[in-house]
This record gives sequence, C-alpha cells and structure tokens, in this order.
Amino acid sequence: MYPSPQVPWPPARLPRAPIVATLALTLLVTGVGLLPWPRPALSHTSVWMVSDVPGPLWALVLGLTAVCAGTAAALTARAVGAQHREPALLGWAALMLVTSGALVWNALYAAALSTTSFGPIIPIFHSLFSFGPAVLAGGLFTRRGRRARLAAALGTGVVTVPLFQLFAILLIPRDPVLTLLGSLTLTSVLAVAPFVGAVAIAGAMGDREPGNGLPHPHAG
Repeated sequence: MYPSPQVPWPPARLPRAPIVATLALTLLVTGVGLLPWPRPALSHTSVWMVSDVPGPLWALVLGLTAVCAGTAAALTARAVGAQHREPALLGWAALMLVTSGALVWNALYAAALSTTSFGPIIPIFHSLFSFGPAVLAGGLFTRRGRRARLAAALGTGVVTVPLFQLFAILLIPRDPVLTLLGSLTLTSVLAVAPFVGAVAIAGAMGDREPGNGLPHPHAG
C-alpha cells in the first residue's frame, strides 16, 4: 500500500480583533498623551532614574496600561480558545505583566528625560519592547496551532505598540504637531516594524515530530 499524500494545512487567517484594538488604543494614547502632562524629575541617584512622579502622570500611565493589558488578555484568551488556568495562557499573562511593567518605567523615564537636553536618541534596544514579547508569546503556543500562535503574538501588540507610542509622545515635549509626527515616526520604526517581523516569526513556528523532522500533525 502506498502512503496517502499529506493534505496541506489551510493557512490561518490573522485574528482581526487584536489588530483593530492595537490601532484604536494607539489612537487613544496619542490623543490623551498630547495633553500637557506634568513631568517627573530625572534622578541620577535612584536605581529607577526617575523621582517625584506627579500623581496625574501616574494615573495616565497606569490607567492606559491597565486598559491595554485588560483588553489584550480578554482578546487573546478568546482568540486562542484557552482555559483560564491553562499553562500557556498563564505564561502569556506573566509575560505581559513583566512587559507592562517595563513599558511603565519606559514611559516615566521618557517623561523625565524630556525635561533635559538629552541629545540624539540611540534606539539600540527599544525594538525589543515589541519584538521580544511577540516571539516569546508565539513560542508558548507552539502546540496549539498557527492561529493560536498568531493570536498570542498579536495580543502582545495590544500592549506594546500603544504603550511605546506613549513613551514616544512623552519623550518629545514640543509643538503638538512635531510631537505627533515625531512620536508616530518613532513608533512605526521602533515598535510596529519589529512587531510585524515578530508576528511573522511566531506564525512560522511549529511542532516537529522527534527524530524525523516532519511537521507535527497538529501544528498549524
């Protein structure tokens, strides 16, 4: 008997909900962030390099972070069809908790840095804020199929892209038009482009049968 030919797995469609949410929240962050917010002080003695953070700025950064993280968690859990206590989803939540904390500090540091003459920006590692979480999120769902990997990766962008835009806006406290154009440029180059590449990598991940290098029958 001849082995039956393998039927190609149908390509998974990109979940639309996290993409729409990312765009909507980025617009929200942009509109709110352009308002005149008080700035913290840049500290060279504190390990966080930020001190005297005004209450309204705390409310802005933490409030937007909570909205982005809550939206991302709800959309991702629904898209991947995972139970609330499934290890992969719990790992995703822990990843986003760490990522959100890093982006909160990044936004506050940008606000403090904006009060000084900091010179040209050297964005060596800034792309990791959106690239790293998306790739890691996809890796958590390698056994759930390509659609789950894409949903998990795209879900991270609901947090990382809008909060990176907040960082960019707080970093450039000039004329509103210049702030808008400069922040969108920074976010496009340092957050959106790496994020798109990371989602592509996450979608390309797949399970392999041990020893033969063939795709796992349940891989997406």
